[in-house]
Amino acid sequence: MTEPTPILEVKNLEVKRGGTLVLDVPSFSLRTGEILSLIGPNGAGKTTLLQTLSYLLKPLQGELFFREKRVDTHHSALEYRRKLAMVFQEPLLFDTTVFNNVASGLRIRGTEKSEIHPRVTEQLERFGI
Repeated sequence: MTEPTPILEVKNLEVKRGGTLVLDVPSFSLRTGEILSLIGPNGAGKTTLLQTLSYLLKPLQGELFFREKRVDTHHSALEYRRKLAMVFQEPLLFDTTVFNNVASGLRIRGTEKSEIHPRVTEQLERFGI
């Protein structure tokens, strides 16, 4: 059986801050269905890596591929970022219903109003909420 192609792949990634190399990742890949845990002490580069993988921080050098397409221009970076979501350690919830909290992400992304209710309902049912 062949291994699935990576959904996310990094090659020779380097990030500098204040002239100091703070991140050096020779290679990294994540395949569909894989679960990854990123752990380490304060200052190890976890946040820098996540910011770079989400293209919020541009690397000094290296290549980032999403579904085998290179992310390297403003257009491809914007298209790539629209397909990502960041989940924070401390939850950010609005003082409203579960339905409205789930729907808020779709509204922020500009989802058509007519699509929001069925999509939220589907996900709430999926998780038994």
